[in-house]
Amino acid sequence: MATDAEFRRWSGEAPGRAEAFARFEAMLNAAGVGDVVPAYDLWIADRSKPKCLVELFAAPPDRDWPNIVPALRFIRDHVEPAIGDVRVVSAYRDPAFNACVGGAPASAHKEFYAVDLIPVDRAVTRERLISTLCAIHQRKGARAGIGLGIYGGRRFHIDARSYRGWGADFRSSSFPCRANGVAAPSTGPGIGKISRYHK
Repeated sequence: MATDAEFRRWSGEAPGRAEAFARFEAMLNAAGVGDVVPAYDLWIADRSKPKCLVELFAAPPDRDWPNIVPALRFIRDHVEPAIGDVRVVSAYRDPAFNACVGGAPASAHKEFYAVDLIPVDRAVTRERLISTLCAIHQRKGARAGIGLGIYGGRRFHIDARSYRGWGADFRSSSFPCRANGVAAPSTGPGIGKISRYHK
């Protein structure tokens, strides 16, 4: 996870970074989602594959900033009330970084629709996480147009591109909600196969 000190160092290393981030924070606050996660989390570079890291953070293009708002609203309104605070481990990815980490060609991360998260509370086990997220996604996901991916450990993905679900191998057939008695979403791109939108 990112730290405030890391972000402050990074933002001071190049002209314009701090000013751009201030505008980003203002946009989040105006949309009512400024306190869902630490704002600097949303500029974190995925650290799961250190060989791909050029910088610890990456600024999404200004035009894409609003794309993250519906996902944050869903997290605020449905995810955090059920499992507590979450932290972002992956958000925006530029095309080169997305390719390096093995992201799907049309990953929702590339246009800043998506975040990968982990619960802050270590008492939220993988089993509890799956049970809780599956129930939320079944009840609220279709109307909100939310994609849910559940990976290894306690890492999961939320995006506002379309209603769909997948598991650790990025296939709907491995969606853990199936094992919980919840049918996999039957709409959206990539159902039943590896999607170019997943990951």
